[in-house]
Amino acid sequence: MSLTNSTVRAVLWVVALLLFPAASLAQTPKPEYRTFQPATPGPHPAVALLSGCDGLTPSASPMLYERRAEHLRALGQIVVFVDYLGRRGLKTCAGSVTHEDAARDLIAATTWLKSQPSVDHSRITAIGWSYGARGVLAAVGHTQGPLPFSRAVVHYPDCRGLQPWKAAVPILMLLGGDDDMTPTALCQEVAKKVAAPASVKIVVYPGALHGFDVPELPAKQRYGFATIGYHSDAAAAARKEIEQFLKPGR
Repeated sequence: MSLTNSTVRAVLWVVALLLFPAASLAQTPKPEYRTFQPATPGPHPAVALLSGCDGLTPSASPMLYERRAEHLRALGQIVVFVDYLGRRGLKTCAGSVTHEDAARDLIAATTWLKSQPSVDHSRITAIGWSYGARGVLAAVGHTQGPLPFSRAVVHYPDCRGLQPWKAAVPILMLLGGDDDMTPTALCQEVAKKVAAPASVKIVVYPGALHGFDVPELPAKQRYGFATIGYHSDAAAAARKEIEQFLKPGR
């Protein structure tokens, strides 16, 4: 029995569907994000987390971001990991990924969140640390039109060469007073020049270094050209700031 071309194509398509995941065949795969869902019924506010340069499972503290996500989930937030390194097959930011790449991934993730019926679309927050924090600010500064997230929290971002942004997005900056990796003064200067300076709240923790909220770090440790270290008082205060910032009506 001879088969027509259309029949052959149909058979091949069915075989492909059996052998390969459907997402791998699509031109635009459905995004897959690791999420943490509250146990209570929604819709819930949501947060998108961007890691620092060492990714979502840093060697110094592999469970760090899971702990952060569980804390936010306990506050009633849906949490999504924006894995701008992992999706590119990278373990660190080491020159192979840009802040703009991280920003694009954040926009994609928060746009996806806005399409979910379980999410309160008016309360989506971007939260970043270090390299990821600069990615958050890049998204605020470079996105044309309305942002898919309504506010942002950035921990010790690199503000070198950062241009002031026009979007009047509420931003909470949590900075270490003794940070010699991403100097606090640079972020303070750029915040004065944004279109809506009152939309930026800066909290500086005296004596705190880069990575002040990572409990596995010693109080002070050399890291390349700079210094990092845990500061328990700053970490606890920063957590309270975030909790207040995420409350309804803020």
